[in-house]
Amino acid sequence: MHILLKELNDNISKIEPLCPWCSTPGQVVIIQTVKSLCENSNTNEEADYYLCLSPNCPAGYFSIIGQVIHKNALSVPIWFKEKSPVPICYCQEVTDEQIWEHVSLNRCCNNLEDIQAHTGANTGCQCNLRSPSGK
Repeated sequence: MHILLKELNDNISKIEPLCPWCSTPGQVVIIQTVKSLCENSNTNEEADYYLCLSPNCPAGYFSIIGQVIHKNALSVPIWFKEKSPVPICYCQEVTDEQIWEHVSLNRCCNNLEDIQAHTGANTGCQCNLRSPSGK
């Protein structure tokens, strides 16, 4: 019986909370990310926050206590919830259009290293404070 209870508890802890607006599972985000990008929102230091992963839902973050922060309350757009141009690298402020321009129009980039050298994308170190996912 003890083994079954442990297995049940392990499985329950793996379940990601669902967005209260669209019922899509969320991705955990540290409180520092939420506070950095939602300066005018009333965040609860004790709550766990999640990024709503639905591209069609207007929720940006939600907590397990039911708080929802609208995507427009963030100081940056959530790339998968918006139309191009959208940030690909929030630290260096590189958009999808800039990368497309280097790869397709200028034909100066053939791999990730070329893109990093030409745009600076993926070379920053402030993702936890500038990217909505914190990554």
